[in-house]
Amino acid sequence: MTENKPQEDLASFDLVLFLWARRRMILTITLLGAIAGVIAAFVIRPLYKSEVILFPAITNSASKALLNEQATGRDDILALGDEEDAEQLLQVLNSDEIRDRTAKRFDLERAYRIKPDSKYRRTELVKAYARHITFEYTKFGSVRVEVLHPQPDTAAMIANFIADQVDTVWREMNHERAEIGYRLVKEKVDALQKEIEQMEDSMAVLRGLGVQDYHTQTERYNEYLGAAILKGDQRAIKEFEDRFKVLAQYGGAYVTLQDRQFNEVKRLSVLRMKLEQAEADRESDLPHKFVVNRAQPADKKSYPVRWLVVTVSTVSAFLLALLLIVVQENVKKIRRTDG
Repeated sequence: MTENKPQEDLASFDLVLFLWARRRMILTITLLGAIAGVIAAFVIRPLYKSEVILFPAITNSASKALLNEQATGRDDILALGDEEDAEQLLQVLNSDEIRDRTAKRFDLERAYRIKPDSKYRRTELVKAYARHITFEYTKFGSVRVEVLHPQPDTAAMIANFIADQVDTVWREMNHERAEIGYRLVKEKVDALQKEIEQMEDSMAVLRGLGVQDYHTQTERYNEYLGAAILKGDQRAIKEFEDRFKVLAQYGGAYVTLQDRQFNEVKRLSVLRMKLEQAEADRESDLPHKFVVNRAQPADKKSYPVRWLVVTVSTVSAFLLALLLIVVQENVKKIRRTDG
């Protein structure tokens, strides 16, 4: 073990001498790397970061939250959403619709230096958008929207614009479905109202023939007929017998219409409640997220970090110098072997 230590020290000493003999090459390449890093740190276009923090809302239906008497905890318009709601929010944020609107509104093709005549202009825009604008689900259950842009004011405006577009896009998605639902229920309500009106017209005709309320009339006529029989009033007996004939002829139809009208009016009441809910969903302007922090213009650039760029460039140049020395020595050995 004592013999190995001097050998290790000697090997270490030889390595130091070996590198010291080539110090000029190492220092030159390292210095060039440092200079390149300094130049790159000042040439790279600075980017400013702005962010918005959002919490998803737990409900997307105004009718469930406000008009349903049997609302549950998930229908509370003031409750924060869970992870599933956050994932839905992220899907909307990552949608092509929001990306295209943002790119058009803030002319991101020009901001990202994409050539107008580029064959793959849209692909380049999508990639640049993904590098500069990110959406992240945080450990606190919120969603962070981060925007990088050469102009700090524009970065803040883009972040706030994207947050505002969440409700707009979500509303447009729901509106088409809500409009169809409202139209279907409205058609059913109108058709049922016409049917009830027709039944009321038929019942009015039967009332004109003498059938006012079959069950009440039958009970009263029996009482009056019994009294007339006891008195021996033949004229009254004849009159009530005639009335009984009218009831016998039209009473069944009247009772059928009356029962049917009662059931249809109940059904109409339910449909009108559904129509009210469908109208509320169609006209709903209920936000689908809570904004915790609106974006503010940054007073300090976020990218690049100049000292980091210079450090990485210098270290990379130093390692490159060592690599070149190793390659150079191996080439010399190969030549000596071949010679």
